[in-house]
Amino acid sequence: MVQVPADWLARVFLALRRGASGGAQAVAEELRPFTEKPGQRVPVPRPTVLRTELALRREAELASVQSRRAELSDHAEFLVRQRLAEQ
Repeated sequence: MVQVPADWLARVFLALRRGASGGAQAVAEELRPFTEKPGQRVPVPRPTVLRTELALRREAELASVQSRRAELSDHAEFLVRQRLAEQ
């Protein structure tokens, strides 16, 4: 399990829900239950974190707007840092 702020997960959920690929939208639905405790750090299963990282990176590759690419890449890097901190 990786402890991640629920508020941050809600932003990632929305970013992936708007995603171009069906995979991103599927990961967004997987994140939905973890976004329901605003202001708290919630435990997220490591496989979900990894799928989220991959979906964010894929969406960043597909994004046509540089600012969107940067936002998605930043989200992915944050997850990497959180995951590594939990090891």
